[in-house]
Amino acid sequence: MWLPTSAKKHMVKLELALFYLSQGKLDDAHNATRVLIAKGGLQKEPTLNLIHGLISYDKWYSGLPKDMQLERFDVYNESCKISVSSNTCGENGLQDSSDDNCSIDVDDASFPACSSESSINNGNIDKKCKIPKKSRSVYPVKENDSVDSQVKEEVFSADFRSVFFNTSDAPTCGLEQSLLPLRLKHAAGTSSDCFDSYWKYKSTPNAFYADAERCLKVALHSSPPVMAALLPLIQILLLGDKLKDALCELEKTCRSSTTALPFRLRGRLLEYFDQNQVSTISSCYEEALQRDPTCSYSVERLTEMHRKGYYNTTRLLERIALHLDCVNGKPSIWEELVSCFLRLFSDRTTDYEDCISCNVEGDASIDAFSSLSSVFFEQHTRESWKLRCKWWMNRHFSKNIYMSETAKGDCKLLASKASCASHMLGPGFPYVKAAKSYLSKQEAKHESGFLSRNMENSVKLLQSLEKLT
Repeated sequence: MWLPTSAKKHMVKLELALFYLSQGKLDDAHNATRVLIAKGGLQKEPTLNLIHGLISYDKWYSGLPKDMQLERFDVYNESCKISVSSNTCGENGLQDSSDDNCSIDVDDASFPACSSESSINNGNIDKKCKIPKKSRSVYPVKENDSVDSQVKEEVFSADFRSVFFNTSDAPTCGLEQSLLPLRLKHAAGTSSDCFDSYWKYKSTPNAFYADAERCLKVALHSSPPVMAALLPLIQILLLGDKLKDALCELEKTCRSSTTALPFRLRGRLLEYFDQNQVSTISSCYEEALQRDPTCSYSVERLTEMHRKGYYNTTRLLERIALHLDCVNGKPSIWEELVSCFLRLFSDRTTDYEDCISCNVEGDASIDAFSSLSSVFFEQHTRESWKLRCKWWMNRHFSKNIYMSETAKGDCKLLASKASCASHMLGPGFPYVKAAKSYLSKQEAKHESGFLSRNMENSVKLLQSLEKLT
């Protein structure tokens, strides 16, 4: 009689566990993978550890009170996502938060506004601008507080950093649901029973939690790493209030990762919990873009930093251009590119004075430099932007693209793209004139006015670059 090999036996048992899982038989699936992973030769097997880790995570999460669980949260689906967004990379960015979730939208709160005009004029970071440290230390609770005594013991630990506590009296959190899949209903002045209940649950030793953390780490630290384990691991560490461990895991993963996800996750956590690390946060999103130029989320986070005065206009220009080399782009990103051109060329008189002393190519070259930002003085940059301008004529500003966009009737996208085309290729470029005519016929007054102002102030980038060739 033919008998399957040991490896085939294990594969059959693993498939059986997956079948149980597909039928909603979580206990049977857990028992099957638990038996497999107990075998000496399989304790470090990456795929098995991933599956057992996810099942254990699911078992622990399902033990939470139903009103704390996200309605459509799927542990297994989350692990399959290559990004933190619900649409490939970030058309929606990090997942939106619901009103009754402990997660809130913190886009405008992540970085305090900087009083410097640097983000308006030349994009330089104001060295005098102090970034207030957003304390995430846990303060001793009041004697009449209802939070369990176990919380009191942890809050006095000097090395303890909490996901849930801010300087306020009540437990708070601003993480997106994709990072912290948890609902904690807590209104000001009301009982904190919901949080107390959660804290007791997460603080009680639990074999499912321990297995999930251990197995997901084995999968992530394998060679090659199983990146599907990263997001679930970070989630369960944050759910267990292990912020420091989550940041350490992300830092280690970023050192060797060829994917964008760990950089986006690390950047977002640092933004919220350690915002003084401005250079590290910006480099996280830059590295994410290098690995995945289609990621609009990373562009939007860098844009937010720039608007607060913490990110240079020149660097933002290059990151947006890299992004638009790969995608069609959202209206907001095209609008930001328009703003970058205007900011960079608003100081061109100073740039002109700086370059006159070293200019030896005659009046024509001086005239060209006088209308060109210093960003483009370097030859390689000039050549790359010349190439980009010509490429985008067909990539973004062709007749077929125009017809497609007008068919959709997206006036905001058309106005923002045409404004960019005006700055890059001149106000007389066919796409620009056609867009202006279309917006006028549609009586889109706001969009038409926006385009008109940019046509009047066109920087004529390609024309200036060609004069310097």
